[in-house]
Amino acid sequence: MTASFSERGFSRRAFLGLGATAAVAAGAGLAGCSPQASGDASSKSTASASAATGTASAGAGTPSFLTAPDAIAESDIKETIEADIVIVGAGFSGISAARSAVENGAKNIVVVEKAKTWQYRSNQVGCIGGKIQEDLGIDIDKNAVVGQIMKECGYRPNQRILKLWADNSGEAFDWYLAASEGQYVVEAESDAYDGESMSVRKMHWPHPAEANVAEDFYPIFDDCQICLPDNGPYIQNMVDICEEAGVQFMYSTFARQLVRPNNTGRVEGVIVEDENGDYKKITASKAVLLASGDYASNTEMMSYYVPWSDRFMSIFPNTDAKGEKTNTGDGQQMGMWIGAKMEDGPHAPMTHHLGGPLGMDAFLLVDVNGDRFMNEDVGGQPFQNQLSRLPKKTAWQIFDSKWKDQIKYMDTGHGNVNWYVESGSEVPNGSYGKNAYISEEDNEDGNTPGFTSYFEGDKAVGVTANSIAELAKLMEVDEAALTATIERYNELAAAGNDEDFGKRADRMFPIEEGPFYAYPLTDTVILVNMGGLQTDVDFNVLDTEDETIEGLYAVGNTQGGRFLVDYPLPAPGISHGMALTHGMLVGRILAKL
Repeated sequence: MTASFSERGFSRRAFLGLGATAAVAAGAGLAGCSPQASGDASSKSTASASAATGTASAGAGTPSFLTAPDAIAESDIKETIEADIVIVGAGFSGISAARSAVENGAKNIVVVEKAKTWQYRSNQVGCIGGKIQEDLGIDIDKNAVVGQIMKECGYRPNQRILKLWADNSGEAFDWYLAASEGQYVVEAESDAYDGESMSVRKMHWPHPAEANVAEDFYPIFDDCQICLPDNGPYIQNMVDICEEAGVQFMYSTFARQLVRPNNTGRVEGVIVEDENGDYKKITASKAVLLASGDYASNTEMMSYYVPWSDRFMSIFPNTDAKGEKTNTGDGQQMGMWIGAKMEDGPHAPMTHHLGGPLGMDAFLLVDVNGDRFMNEDVGGQPFQNQLSRLPKKTAWQIFDSKWKDQIKYMDTGHGNVNWYVESGSEVPNGSYGKNAYISEEDNEDGNTPGFTSYFEGDKAVGVTANSIAELAKLMEVDEAALTATIERYNELAAAGNDEDFGKRADRMFPIEEGPFYAYPLTDTVILVNMGGLQTDVDFNVLDTEDETIEGLYAVGNTQGGRFLVDYPLPAPGISHGMALTHGMLVGRILAKL
């Protein structure tokens, strides 16, 4: 007898956290994670051509975004606005920079944003240190974190820029929360939540006692905080500080060109376009800061810089005043047009997978031919890299009825599941519960607890069977091949030595007691793509000769030097953590100009 996931109790159930579950796909995507989905370049939203770019004619074989447009004529400029500092982009990094600058004495700041209001995503912020971690007794080795990021990025990032985050992010997060003092509480993730109030909680903590995290091949550090209901109300409080200090926010305003006569000397300002198509010049007597985000929704830039990833569907949620996605590489393009250097690649797409019903836990994986293909004990980005090279870009996660006794051996982390909790029970070990399955009821035979469901429409796509032969048939893979793979895997598990792929013995679990489960893992999606303008450690943008461009700075996803090759996962929330930390630091620099 066989049964679908739905028939075996794989119905929609309560699940704490942002582990690997399609039920929270939208939330995971907004948290900086890439939920499982399929898509191609044709389904991706393309960037709307700016008025400036549209006037340029590219040379043969040269992408249009690399061809500087004709300068917008002075006669076409309807208004000139004088400022000391212009910040392009009202996202996490730009708002942090504006707040930091005014708190340190800066005046006359204009923030340009092409959306109808300021922008944000997610509820995660990664930092090292700070009061919350101190109160919990969490002590993170910052050099270990930075070292792991350097390794996972092929030692291509600027380690000094990563060190700025590691050395200052604890202070930055405390500073971030200070703007919301008295409005939030610090709670355990397992505490009840009303869905509306402001609560700050730890994410991947604590580690299960059985997980033996010292042996992790890809360690995950306890750096990530989640701010509920999301980062929105906390950032709103920073915006309020800025507005009260006189910062001018120009929304629905598109930055088109930087002002740098003859592409020499200092950057003098920015030419912008409003919703009516009128051009305005904003002069910047001290600095222009580019904080305009990444370029994952610019099809041409993706195909040029990361052609291996341009097939991924973009799930970036933020849109501009015209309804187009905002992460179109505007800052990178404007910088390159006046001589700035785009960092060398390979740039780092955020395409990490969140796995199957049991997340990225180290259960058996096979391809569409029924063959094992890797050490399964890796995170979502290394797994996606393998998945991209598999036939049909499809793998199957397989486990048996003992799964709930086995997950405690997995480490906490991005997409992992670590505890099975009976309905009505508290999450164990005082856990903050981001990685716990909660069972509301057992299935019809009282044996196997239900999982959060995985559906395509109303159809459960995972399969369940009482024999390997039945499982192979439902998976539509060769029975003999799958049987041989599982027999070999069980043999290695019994021997405590994975001679084939080197997986650690304490995470090798035999597939031997039915019912048996299999779930297909297909191509993922992309949230952002990390590739930016090269800067020094003071956020000065450099030109193609590695010289400082006076008056031009970059921060956030417009800045290079942070992540390359792949978006690394040892420090969840680090992208937002850097936006906050580097924004705070560059604001201090701008205030001293």
